[in-house]
Amino acid sequence: MKTLIISGSQRAESESLRIAGLLNSRYFGSAADLLDLATKPLPEWDGTGFDRDDVKAVKQRVADADALVLVVPEWNGMAPSSIKNFFLWCGVAELAHKPALLVAVSAGTGGAYVINEMRTSSYKNARLLYLPEHLLYRDVANLWTADEPTKSDTFLAERTQYALDVLQAYAEAMVPVRKLAVETMGRFANGMS
Repeated sequence: MKTLIISGSQRAESESLRIAGLLNSRYFGSAADLLDLATKPLPEWDGTGFDRDDVKAVKQRVADADALVLVVPEWNGMAPSSIKNFFLWCGVAELAHKPALLVAVSAGTGGAYVINEMRTSSYKNARLLYLPEHLLYRDVANLWTADEPTKSDTFLAERTQYALDVLQAYAEAMVPVRKLAVETMGRFANGMS
């Protein structure tokens, strides 16, 4: 199965990117595809040009993935505009019925608002299938940085493995469902609200 890890921060050298890289190396043997939104692979959405040449490569990477891991920072209780912009460009063609694990990154004790925001505002028309599981990485600057793992480091490492195992199971199980749903959605491509 192909996994795409998306670092949703627009800040260069962010904690989100560090965590995305650690997830890739520790849990995927560096075999997952990593998309860093801080490199500005997508222009700001202006409501035109669904088929722009400068976004085709990103859309193809998303379409090729069987599962997604979205590493999203919480900024002032919200998801940054870069991840919202991603969902304006990538929609049902790339994401329909594809399982995704949400990973919230917080410098403090937050992160839950990002999970709620992403679940509420990014799945409807994209038809992305968020797992019931999610991960909250709080005080992220100190996560997985010590020479000897802390109790929290160990717990979060084990919880991460569990969530990624569930993501893998969903990805495998959803192959026939995704094929059927995408082939038959026709005029029902947009979700209801």
